[in-house]
Amino acid sequence: MRILILAGWYPNQENPMKGIFVREQAFALAKAGLPVAVFYPFDEAINPGEMNYQIEGSIPVYRANTLGFRNRYLARLVSYYTAHQRLAEIVKLFRPDLIHVQVGYPAGIVAYLFTRHHKIPYVITEHMSYLQDYVAKWQHRILLTPTFEQAAYVLPVSQALAEQFKSFGWKVKLKPVPNVVNTERFTPTAPGAQTKNPALKDQRIAPRTIRILFAGNLDETQIKGVQYLLPAFAQVCRETSHPKLHLDLVGDGVKRTTYEELTKHLGITDCCTFHGRVDPQAMPELYRASDFVILPSLKETFGCVLIEALATGKPVLATNCGGPQSIVNEKVGLLVQPGSIEELVQGIRKMLTKLDQYKSAELREYAITHYSGQAIAVRLMEIYEKVLQ
Repeated sequence: MRILILAGWYPNQENPMKGIFVREQAFALAKAGLPVAVFYPFDEAINPGEMNYQIEGSIPVYRANTLGFRNRYLARLVSYYTAHQRLAEIVKLFRPDLIHVQVGYPAGIVAYLFTRHHKIPYVITEHMSYLQDYVAKWQHRILLTPTFEQAAYVLPVSQALAEQFKSFGWKVKLKPVPNVVNTERFTPTAPGAQTKNPALKDQRIAPRTIRILFAGNLDETQIKGVQYLLPAFAQVCRETSHPKLHLDLVGDGVKRTTYEELTKHLGITDCCTFHGRVDPQAMPELYRASDFVILPSLKETFGCVLIEALATGKPVLATNCGGPQSIVNEKVGLLVQPGSIEELVQGIRKMLTKLDQYKSAELREYAITHYSGQAIAVRLMEIYEKVLQ
């Protein structure tokens, strides 16, 4: 069974975190013994019109930039046509039995147009919380409707996203399958191991500090809810002198300067560290340095940072905004309502009283059982076999 992953998002030189969960899934399938290749036709880190090939890890990866046409009205049509041609070349070389699309718009449309003339089945894993915004526009809906209806299966990454699909009224075969998290890389600190992260201090000398970790984009949409997190954190800091609190913020974007100014206004500059964009290889150590992880998003289809935290044995505080409901239960963390400073204040307060109740080994076991590469690969292989039968 040969699987070609047609990726709408995938890590590149400009953004090593973009679609990293797609790459993790590809690695998981390869580790399970399936021949896997990846085609990413929307890589703007390479020159327009070019296609590159290299082995990344153990996986053949084809990268093309089909988005270089200057006229924005024609750019998408040209991209579909060029991606279609490149896909035909790769299919001829790799000879897949099945195409696994990651993100329906626009990668799914490319698969739909291609398979109208090639008898290769495809499934679509959908990640986009804002898919409904595309569906609302007739020019997108014309292609998105048959794209999803012709897929052998549609695999939303959460039950909340599956419910969104049902609201569209499409005739699709839904089977929610969560993202993969690399539970071999995200691990608790081994007993007696010395952390390399300077954020961890020797608690025998320094006063106890509770470290809270946020990881996400700081972009114009403010979808990650940092505008609510910072005032909430400031309020709890004013209430709590022992233990001391510190907020680590990982991520970058146009709103970073605004948030840094907000910490000055709130008087919490000394209690916050903006790390900017962090190398993915350094992230496990930041999780280990934290006491719990917070995700205050207004909308999420999944929430990979929550699983990464649990895999490192850390509890989580998240908002009831879609994907987190499928992940967070009372044994692994807390859920609060999104878009509310007071809800986050109450959540942080409660986490501070419950920290000693969470068991690192139990949190990690939960992550491995439900979201490890091995667990998700088994589920996907069962789906592939049904499709090919």
